[in-house]
Amino acid sequence: MAYQILKDNFRLNLNKNIGKVIYIVEGEKREINILKNIFTKVLKYNEVITSNRSGKIQCPKYVSNENRNSEIAIINSKYSNIFSIEDVNFIDEQIKNISNYNLEFNYENSAIYYIFDADRIEDRNNVDRLLNKYSNSRESNEFYRIGGMLLLNYPSIESFIVSNFENDLVKLSTNFDFEKQTLKKYINEKKYNDKYISIETLKNAFIQMIHSLLNIDVNKIDLDNVADFNFSIFNYEKNSKAEYILSLLLISFLDIGIIEII
Repeated sequence: MAYQILKDNFRLNLNKNIGKVIYIVEGEKREINILKNIFTKVLKYNEVITSNRSGKIQCPKYVSNENRNSEIAIINSKYSNIFSIEDVNFIDEQIKNISNYNLEFNYENSAIYYIFDADRIEDRNNVDRLLNKYSNSRESNEFYRIGGMLLLNYPSIESFIVSNFENDLVKLSTNFDFEKQTLKKYINEKKYNDKYISIETLKNAFIQMIHSLLNIDVNKIDLDNVADFNFSIFNYEKNSKAEYILSLLLISFLDIGIIEII
């Protein structure tokens, strides 16, 4: 068990050799731009390819200047629906499409992360199945040949952007009027933009994530199996009858070692 105690005493290992990593995201633009800005501007990776899928969606890939074996690929899911991640044939096709450019990616030698929003989830009972199924970034199971780690954004990916620039997401979650305003409108009014993400804002985002988790009594995570961790957050959000501003995107950075808790 690779239990990690969650605390805000950490460091960024910008030169970490992370191997091959695949992000599968639902958004056609924002999620890709967020990851692109982090890996190119903060981590100084080079974008080496951009291919078009279905004539409109980009599948970029990034390579570290420091560690040539550190490579990131970003793929869109088939639809903006969390259950589309179970279409393994489609994911297979997209990984093969990257490989056609002499970029050797496959699900067997890559860490895989699924980044999806919780606000679009209506079939909450079946989400429990997905959280249990996608619980380890580098291992599949006996029933599914493609595994990976599912990391949700509550209520949406905009929570991650807010976490880079706000200092108290717990208080913001309590006071935010989700009935009258969306986070997308909020970040536009505040002029928060993913292009301004930096080392310092990324550190702040991680601190905000940790503080939000501690606020709901989640203080550890088993990176070999994040099912219990995911269930704790998902069930809290479901049972509290209140919206919560929380992005789990940076759990992937903790898992691959870019972020190290000390």
